[in-house]
Amino acid sequence: MDSKKEPKSIRLQTRLILYSTLVILLLMALVIIIVEKRQSETIQEEAQKRGVTMARHLAAVSTNALLTYNYVILEQNAERVVLEEEVLYVIIHDKEDKVAAYSQHDEKQGMILTDEVSQKAARARAPLIQPILYGEKEVRVLDISIPVYIKESQEKWGTIRIGLSLEGMSSQILKTRLNLLLLGGFAIVLGILGSVFFARRITQPISKLVGTTIAAAEGDLEQAIDIHTGDEIGELGKNFNHMIEQIRLHRNELEDRLRQITSLKAYNDNILASMTNGLITADSELKVVTLNERAEQILEKTKEEVANRSLDQVLGDRHPLYGMMAETFAQDRVIFQPEIEVKRSEEPMWLTASASVLTDGEGKKIGVLAVFQDITGIKALEEKLRQADRLAAMGTVSAGLAHEIKNPLSAIKTFVALLPRKFQNPSFMEKFNITVPREIDRINQLVEDLLELTRIREHLFVALDVNHLILQVIDLYSEEMKKKQIHFENHLDGTISQIQGNAETLYRAFSNLVINAIQAMPNGGTLRISTGLISSENPDLRIAFSDTGMGMDAETTKNIFNPFFTTKDKGVGLGMALTHKIIEDHKGTIEVVSVEGKGATFVLSLPVAKK
Repeated sequence: MDSKKEPKSIRLQTRLILYSTLVILLLMALVIIIVEKRQSETIQEEAQKRGVTMARHLAAVSTNALLTYNYVILEQNAERVVLEEEVLYVIIHDKEDKVAAYSQHDEKQGMILTDEVSQKAARARAPLIQPILYGEKEVRVLDISIPVYIKESQEKWGTIRIGLSLEGMSSQILKTRLNLLLLGGFAIVLGILGSVFFARRITQPISKLVGTTIAAAEGDLEQAIDIHTGDEIGELGKNFNHMIEQIRLHRNELEDRLRQITSLKAYNDNILASMTNGLITADSELKVVTLNERAEQILEKTKEEVANRSLDQVLGDRHPLYGMMAETFAQDRVIFQPEIEVKRSEEPMWLTASASVLTDGEGKKIGVLAVFQDITGIKALEEKLRQADRLAAMGTVSAGLAHEIKNPLSAIKTFVALLPRKFQNPSFMEKFNITVPREIDRINQLVEDLLELTRIREHLFVALDVNHLILQVIDLYSEEMKKKQIHFENHLDGTISQIQGNAETLYRAFSNLVINAIQAMPNGGTLRISTGLISSENPDLRIAFSDTGMGMDAETTKNIFNPFFTTKDKGVGLGMALTHKIIEDHKGTIEVVSVEGKGATFVLSLPVAKK
């Protein structure tokens, strides 16, 4: 273990020394560059200021000589200034840009200098500083030019030029640079020694820590590190011991939870496999994630076939399950379909299905789930039950029809049997002519009602005002209601929309309901009729006929809309059945709520007309 730790400690120590040395070198180089630059700029600025000052002073003492063209004075001034340290030459140009004075070059007096530097200086209207190389040795020089003006005029009267050597300045800058380099080297040596000291102090306890972490990484969590440096490294060792203890506790907890999750997964898998319903889930991209065994059987797909494939590829974009799941995920709502038909290769299948959105712990949508059940067998059984109900209803209707036809047929039979013997009897013939047509009309009306109840007829639907139609029915029976002391309560909503319907058939349905209410209140009472919209979500029209009559028991309420069912002494029991059919023809519904002895309420729901 020790042989492995030492190389890593050396590598870390060497890395720390190299990095710290590199940082020190970079910092010292940056400091030297900045200091040297600032010192050089300062020295150059001082040299420029000195040169400009001398040139301005020379211009001040030479102004009168320039105005009077006193070349002797100008030459004396130039020779005096050139004696200054680092001044290589002094040139004075007169108003015509000719040389009025040139230190140590008397032969150039009166000449116009044609070199570029002289030309720029002569044309300058403001102080001009030009760095140049002067003489055969190409000494670096600052050529400082100051134009000469007088207060009374803006006219230029000459130019004063001083050539200031930069060699002294360069020497001074070089000395500064050498001093900085010596200082930087000393600082670098101290920095390296310091980095070696601190690297050793840091890496030795870290080496112990590395060895302990390697053992912990290999699974040995019974580790403890003993470092007492009294600083962050010591705190790190203490925290490491605490961390190892916490990791040991968390590992034990995670192992327990893994066992629980494994057990729970096996339990969930067993539930999915045992479900009699099909289950399919998809992720946020509508790709299939889960498919249980029952879903495989219903959809005739295997898990391997649908893995990581989109729903439209697996089911087809026209499949009702795909439509449900896509709509559920898009609109974030639960959808339930009691019956959907699925086309298969052999025969169609009927399913009942529901789809809901899957969310994570934060409520974010992560997928969609559909649960469905094969109800093909139930549908077949329902069809058999409906057939049995139709046969039973046919038996009830046949019995009722036979009962209702029997009485008028008996009367007709009696009169026909007596006809040969009493043909010449005027009284008999008068009764015959009254009774037989009446009973035949009775049978004919019964047959017409049955045909109306069973035939499918295309009615002409137009926009109707339901309130107006109801008030017409009330007007028709108002006298009878007065006789029986029945009070009408009008709760018709005048703001409701019109409906599409057939006025004749609806008038008949409303009349049957009003007649039924009148017959239920032989001792008087209240008939309350109200209209209005069901709700803002369901804008269908609601019509309620409520009476305070005798009411109905549960058996009567259950069979009230069956043909030939009646509790009255008179009547054949077709009125409520016809009313029910009329409302159904208008795409509406009718329900009855009644408590025996407390009246009854018939509630109709009709779709309003679309604008």
